[in-house]
Amino acid sequence: MSLEQAWYEQKFENAFLRAKGNAFQDLFDQLMGLAYKADFMASRPWGREGDRKNDGFLKSERRLFQVYAPNEMKASEAVGKIEEDFEGAKKHWGKHFDKWIFVHNAIHGLPPHVQERLLDFEKNNTGNNTGITLEHWGLEELRLVFRRLSREDRESWLGAAPTEKTRIGFEELRVVLERIAAQEAPSDQPIHEVPMGKIEANALSKSVAALLTAGMKKAPLVEGFFAKWRDVGFGERIANSFTEKYQSLRDGFTTNEIFSELEGWAGGRDRGTPEHELAVLGVLAYYFERCDIFEAPREPGDRPLGKTR
Repeated sequence: MSLEQAWYEQKFENAFLRAKGNAFQDLFDQLMGLAYKADFMASRPWGREGDRKNDGFLKSERRLFQVYAPNEMKASEAVGKIEEDFEGAKKHWGKHFDKWIFVHNAIHGLPPHVQERLLDFEKNNTGNNTGITLEHWGLEELRLVFRRLSREDRESWLGAAPTEKTRIGFEELRVVLERIAAQEAPSDQPIHEVPMGKIEANALSKSVAALLTAGMKKAPLVEGFFAKWRDVGFGERIANSFTEKYQSLRDGFTTNEIFSELEGWAGGRDRGTPEHELAVLGVLAYYFERCDIFEAPREPGDRPLGKTR
Protein backbone atom coordinates (compact mmCIF):
# COMPACT_ATOMS: atom_id res chain seq x y z
CA MET A 1 0.00 0.00 0.00
CA SER A 2 1.43 3.37 -1.01
CA LEU A 3 1.79 6.22 1.46
CA GLU A 4 -0.81 8.23 -0.46
CA GLN A 5 -3.35 5.40 -0.40
CA ALA A 6 -2.72 4.66 3.29
CA TRP A 7 -3.15 8.34 4.18
CA TYR A 8 -6.46 8.62 2.36
CA GLU A 9 -7.85 5.33 3.64
CA GLN A 10 -6.97 6.22 7.20
CA LYS A 11 -8.71 9.58 6.79
CA PHE A 12 -11.81 7.90 5.36
CA GLU A 13 -11.92 5.25 8.08
CA ASN A 14 -11.67 7.91 10.76
CA ALA A 15 -14.52 9.86 9.15
CA PHE A 16 -16.62 6.66 9.09
CA LEU A 17 -15.94 5.92 12.75
CA ARG A 18 -16.95 9.42 13.84
CA ALA A 19 -20.07 9.92 11.74
CA LYS A 20 -23.45 9.21 13.35
CA GLY A 21 -27.03 9.98 12.35
CA ASN A 22 -27.37 12.74 9.76
CA ALA A 23 -23.59 13.14 9.61
CA PHE A 24 -23.30 9.52 8.48
CA GLN A 25 -25.95 10.10 5.83
CA ASP A 26 -23.95 13.10 4.60
CA LEU A 27 -20.79 10.99 4.50
CA PHE A 28 -22.58 8.30 2.50
CA ASP A 29 -24.05 10.81 0.04
CA GLN A 30 -20.69 12.48 -0.55
CA LEU A 31 -18.90 9.16 -1.03
CA MET A 32 -21.47 7.77 -3.46
CA GLY A 33 -21.78 11.04 -5.33
CA LEU A 34 -18.02 11.22 -5.89
CA ALA A 35 -17.75 7.54 -6.80
CA TYR A 36 -20.72 7.28 -9.14
CA LYS A 37 -21.40 10.89 -10.15
CA ALA A 38 -24.83 11.36 -11.80
CA ASP A 39 -25.55 7.63 -11.63
CA PHE A 40 -26.23 8.03 -7.90
CA MET A 41 -29.34 9.90 -6.80
CA ALA A 42 -29.20 11.17 -3.21
CA SER A 43 -32.48 11.48 -1.34
CA ARG A 44 -33.64 13.72 1.47
CA PRO A 45 -36.91 13.93 3.45
CA TRP A 46 -39.44 16.25 1.80
CA GLY A 47 -42.25 17.70 3.86
CA ARG A 48 -44.83 15.32 5.25
CA GLU A 49 -43.85 12.58 2.80
CA GLY A 50 -40.37 12.16 4.29
CA ASP A 51 -37.91 10.20 2.16
CA ARG A 52 -40.43 7.44 1.38
CA LYS A 53 -37.87 4.88 2.59
CA ASN A 54 -35.20 5.91 0.11
CA ASP A 55 -31.78 7.13 1.28
CA GLY A 56 -30.21 6.93 -2.17
CA PHE A 57 -30.57 5.16 -5.49
CA LEU A 58 -27.91 3.82 -7.88
CA LYS A 59 -29.65 3.84 -11.24
CA SER A 60 -27.40 1.61 -13.34
CA GLU A 61 -27.46 -1.20 -10.77
CA ARG A 62 -31.06 -0.68 -9.59
CA ARG A 63 -29.87 -0.49 -5.99
CA LEU A 64 -31.95 1.26 -3.34
CA PHE A 65 -30.13 2.24 -0.15
CA GLN A 66 -31.40 2.64 3.38
CA VAL A 67 -28.95 4.21 5.84
CA TYR A 68 -29.01 3.43 9.56
CA ALA A 69 -26.32 4.91 11.80
CA PRO A 70 -27.41 5.35 15.42
CA ASN A 71 -25.04 6.34 18.20
CA GLU A 72 -25.44 2.79 19.53
CA MET A 73 -26.67 -0.19 17.50
CA LYS A 74 -29.45 -2.08 19.32
CA ALA A 75 -30.61 -5.33 17.76
CA SER A 76 -34.35 -4.87 18.41
CA GLU A 77 -34.37 -1.33 17.03
CA ALA A 78 -32.32 -2.34 14.00
CA VAL A 79 -34.67 -5.24 13.20
CA GLY A 80 -37.66 -2.90 13.46
CA LYS A 81 -35.93 -0.37 11.21
CA ILE A 82 -35.22 -3.04 8.59
CA GLU A 83 -38.80 -4.32 8.59
CA GLU A 84 -40.36 -0.86 8.34
CA ASP A 85 -37.97 0.48 5.71
CA PHE A 86 -37.92 -2.61 3.52
CA GLU A 87 -41.70 -2.88 3.35
CA GLY A 88 -41.97 0.86 2.73
CA ALA A 89 -39.36 0.67 -0.02
CA LYS A 90 -41.29 -2.09 -1.80
CA LYS A 91 -44.46 -0.03 -1.57
CA HIS A 92 -43.01 3.21 -2.91
CA TRP A 93 -40.13 2.07 -5.14
CA GLY A 94 -40.72 -1.61 -5.89
CA LYS A 95 -40.78 -1.23 -9.66
CA HIS A 96 -37.46 0.62 -9.69
CA PHE A 97 -35.07 -1.59 -7.68
CA ASP A 98 -33.82 -5.17 -7.63
CA LYS A 99 -31.31 -4.80 -4.79
CA TRP A 100 -32.01 -3.33 -1.36
CA ILE A 101 -28.92 -2.26 0.59
CA PHE A 102 -28.93 -1.72 4.35
CA VAL A 103 -26.03 0.67 5.06
CA HIS A 104 -24.91 0.74 8.68
CA ASN A 105 -22.15 2.01 10.96
CA ALA A 106 -21.71 -1.13 13.10
CA ILE A 107 -17.93 -1.36 13.27
CA HIS A 108 -17.77 -4.98 14.41
CA GLY A 109 -20.58 -6.27 12.20
CA LEU A 110 -24.33 -6.62 12.58
CA PRO A 111 -25.89 -8.49 15.52
CA PRO A 112 -27.06 -12.06 14.75
CA HIS A 113 -30.76 -11.15 15.01
CA VAL A 114 -30.29 -8.46 12.38
CA GLN A 115 -28.43 -10.80 10.05
CA GLU A 116 -31.13 -13.43 10.50
CA ARG A 117 -33.88 -10.93 9.63
CA LEU A 118 -32.07 -9.85 6.48
CA LEU A 119 -31.69 -13.48 5.39
CA ASP A 120 -35.38 -14.14 6.11
CA PHE A 121 -36.44 -11.15 4.05
CA GLU A 122 -34.26 -12.20 1.12
CA LYS A 123 -35.54 -15.78 1.26
CA ASN A 124 -39.18 -14.69 1.38
CA ASN A 125 -38.83 -12.18 -1.42
CA THR A 126 -36.90 -14.53 -3.68
CA GLY A 127 -39.48 -17.23 -3.17
CA ASN A 128 -42.45 -15.10 -4.20
CA ASN A 129 -40.80 -14.06 -7.46
CA THR A 130 -40.16 -10.45 -6.54
CA GLY A 131 -36.49 -11.16 -7.14
CA ILE A 132 -35.19 -8.62 -4.62
CA THR A 133 -31.66 -9.22 -3.31
CA LEU A 134 -30.77 -7.86 0.13
CA GLU A 135 -27.28 -6.78 1.17
CA HIS A 136 -25.74 -4.98 4.11
CA TRP A 137 -22.86 -2.54 3.72
CA GLY A 138 -20.53 -1.49 6.50
CA LEU A 139 -17.02 -0.08 6.65
CA GLU A 140 -15.35 -2.61 4.35
CA GLU A 141 -17.99 -2.32 1.62
CA LEU A 142 -17.82 1.47 1.74
CA ARG A 143 -14.03 1.29 1.70
CA LEU A 144 -14.27 -0.51 -1.65
CA VAL A 145 -16.45 2.32 -2.95
CA PHE A 146 -13.92 4.83 -1.63
CA ARG A 147 -11.19 3.13 -3.66
CA ARG A 148 -13.14 3.99 -6.82
CA LEU A 149 -12.53 7.69 -6.26
CA SER A 150 -10.08 9.48 -8.49
CA ARG A 151 -7.08 11.23 -6.98
CA GLU A 152 -8.72 14.57 -7.76
CA ASP A 153 -11.90 13.60 -5.92
CA ARG A 154 -10.01 12.32 -2.89
CA GLU A 155 -7.98 15.51 -2.73
CA SER A 156 -11.02 17.76 -3.11
CA TRP A 157 -12.71 15.91 -0.24
CA LEU A 158 -9.90 15.13 2.21
CA GLY A 159 -7.05 17.41 1.14
CA ALA A 160 -3.68 16.76 -0.47
CA ALA A 161 -1.90 13.60 0.69
CA PRO A 162 1.83 13.17 1.18
CA THR A 163 3.61 10.77 -1.17
CA GLU A 164 6.95 8.98 -1.15
CA LYS A 165 8.38 11.84 -3.24
CA THR A 166 7.22 14.60 -0.93
CA ARG A 167 10.04 16.73 0.43
CA ILE A 168 9.86 17.18 4.15
CA GLY A 169 10.01 20.47 5.95
CA PHE A 170 9.46 20.80 9.69
CA GLU A 171 9.02 24.54 9.72
CA GLU A 172 5.25 24.09 9.56
CA LEU A 173 5.37 22.10 12.79
CA ARG A 174 6.02 25.15 14.92
CA VAL A 175 4.60 23.50 18.05
CA VAL A 176 6.95 20.54 17.72
CA LEU A 177 10.14 21.56 15.95
CA GLU A 178 9.85 25.33 15.42
CA ARG A 179 12.00 25.41 12.36
CA ILE A 180 13.85 23.11 9.98
CA ALA A 181 14.38 23.85 6.35
CA ALA A 182 12.92 21.49 3.77
CA GLN A 183 15.02 18.34 3.67
CA GLU A 184 15.12 14.96 2.03
CA ALA A 185 15.26 11.89 4.22
CA PRO A 186 18.91 10.96 4.79
CA SER A 187 20.06 8.32 2.32
CA ASP A 188 23.25 7.37 4.15
CA GLN A 189 21.57 6.20 7.36
CA PRO A 190 19.73 2.93 8.00
CA ILE A 191 15.98 3.34 8.30
CA HIS A 192 14.53 1.72 11.39
CA GLU A 193 11.61 -0.59 10.81
CA VAL A 194 8.27 0.05 12.46
CA PRO A 195 8.06 -2.32 15.45
CA MET A 196 5.36 -4.71 14.23
CA GLY A 197 4.93 -6.17 17.69
CA LYS A 198 3.83 -2.76 18.86
CA ILE A 199 1.53 -2.35 15.85
CA GLU A 200 -0.15 -5.65 16.74
CA ALA A 201 -0.25 -4.92 20.47
CA ASN A 202 -2.19 -1.73 19.78
CA ALA A 203 -4.40 -3.28 17.07
CA LEU A 204 -3.50 -0.53 14.63
CA SER A 205 -4.81 -0.84 11.08
CA LYS A 206 -2.75 -1.53 7.96
CA SER A 207 -3.26 2.06 6.89
CA VAL A 208 -1.82 3.42 10.14
CA ALA A 209 1.10 0.97 9.90
CA ALA A 210 1.83 2.21 6.38
CA LEU A 211 1.74 5.82 7.55
CA LEU A 212 4.17 5.07 10.38
CA THR A 213 6.44 3.24 7.92
CA ALA A 214 6.55 6.35 5.75
CA GLY A 215 7.22 8.47 8.81
CA MET A 216 10.14 6.27 9.87
CA LYS A 217 12.01 7.37 6.76
CA LYS A 218 11.91 10.92 8.07
CA ALA A 219 12.38 10.16 11.78
CA PRO A 220 16.21 10.59 11.63
CA LEU A 221 15.61 14.26 10.83
CA VAL A 222 13.69 14.60 14.07
CA GLU A 223 16.47 12.92 16.05
CA GLY A 224 19.07 15.08 14.33
CA PHE A 225 17.16 18.24 15.11
CA PHE A 226 16.97 17.49 18.82
CA ALA A 227 20.67 16.57 18.90
CA LYS A 228 21.64 19.97 17.49
CA TRP A 229 19.01 22.19 19.09
CA ARG A 230 20.36 24.76 21.54
CA ASP A 231 17.87 23.73 24.25
CA VAL A 232 19.01 20.24 25.25
CA GLY A 233 15.78 19.52 27.14
CA PHE A 234 13.48 20.54 24.30
CA GLY A 235 13.05 17.02 22.91
CA GLU A 236 12.09 15.55 26.27
CA ARG A 237 9.56 18.30 26.93
CA ILE A 238 7.96 17.58 23.59
CA ALA A 239 8.03 13.85 24.42
CA ASN A 240 6.24 14.53 27.70
CA SER A 241 3.62 16.57 25.86
CA PHE A 242 3.00 13.71 23.44
CA THR A 243 2.76 11.23 26.32
CA GLU A 244 0.29 13.40 28.23
CA LYS A 245 -1.83 13.91 25.13
CA TYR A 246 -1.83 10.19 24.39
CA GLN A 247 -2.85 9.33 27.95
CA SER A 248 -5.71 11.82 27.80
CA LEU A 249 -7.06 10.03 24.73
CA ARG A 250 -6.30 6.43 25.67
CA ASP A 251 -9.53 5.52 27.47
CA GLY A 252 -11.98 7.38 25.26
CA PHE A 253 -10.99 6.43 21.73
CA THR A 254 -10.02 3.39 19.69
CA THR A 255 -6.33 3.12 18.88
CA ASN A 256 -6.84 4.17 15.26
CA GLU A 257 -8.83 7.19 16.41
CA ILE A 258 -6.05 8.05 18.85
CA PHE A 259 -3.57 8.08 15.98
CA SER A 260 -5.77 10.51 14.07
CA GLU A 261 -6.20 12.70 17.15
CA LEU A 262 -2.44 12.83 17.70
CA GLU A 263 -1.91 13.57 14.03
CA GLY A 264 -4.30 16.50 14.19
CA TRP A 265 -2.91 17.76 17.49
CA ALA A 266 0.69 17.68 16.28
CA GLY A 267 -0.17 19.20 12.91
CA GLY A 268 -2.04 22.16 14.32
CA ARG A 269 -4.64 24.25 12.57
CA ASP A 270 -2.45 25.27 9.61
CA ARG A 271 -2.41 21.79 8.06
CA GLY A 272 -2.98 20.95 4.46
CA THR A 273 0.19 20.67 2.35
CA PRO A 274 1.76 17.26 1.67
CA GLU A 275 5.06 18.54 3.11
CA HIS A 276 3.36 19.41 6.36
CA GLU A 277 1.52 16.09 6.57
CA LEU A 278 4.73 14.15 6.01
CA ALA A 279 6.47 16.19 8.68
CA VAL A 280 3.74 15.23 11.12
CA LEU A 281 4.18 11.54 10.26
CA GLY A 282 7.92 11.79 10.85
CA VAL A 283 7.38 13.18 14.33
CA LEU A 284 4.72 10.60 15.20
CA ALA A 285 6.94 7.74 13.99
CA TYR A 286 9.85 9.06 16.04
CA TYR A 287 7.85 9.10 19.26
CA PHE A 288 6.08 5.85 18.39
CA GLU A 289 9.39 4.01 18.15
CA ARG A 290 10.57 5.54 21.42
CA CYS A 291 7.34 4.36 23.09
CA ASP A 292 6.33 7.86 24.17
CA ILE A 293 2.97 7.18 22.51
CA PHE A 294 0.97 3.94 22.37
CA GLU A 295 1.55 0.85 24.44
CA ALA A 296 4.60 -1.38 24.30
CA PRO A 297 3.87 -5.07 23.59
CA ARG A 298 2.49 -6.58 26.78
CA GLU A 299 4.16 -9.29 28.77
CA PRO A 300 2.05 -12.28 29.91
CA GLY A 301 -0.20 -11.24 32.79
CA ASP A 302 -0.16 -7.52 32.01
CA ARG A 303 -3.48 -5.69 31.97
CA PRO A 304 -4.51 -4.33 28.53
CA LEU A 305 -4.79 -0.57 28.29
CA GLY A 306 -7.06 1.52 26.10
CA LYS A 307 -9.58 0.56 23.48
CA THR A 308 -8.97 -1.35 20.29
CA ARG A 309 -11.06 -1.56 17.18
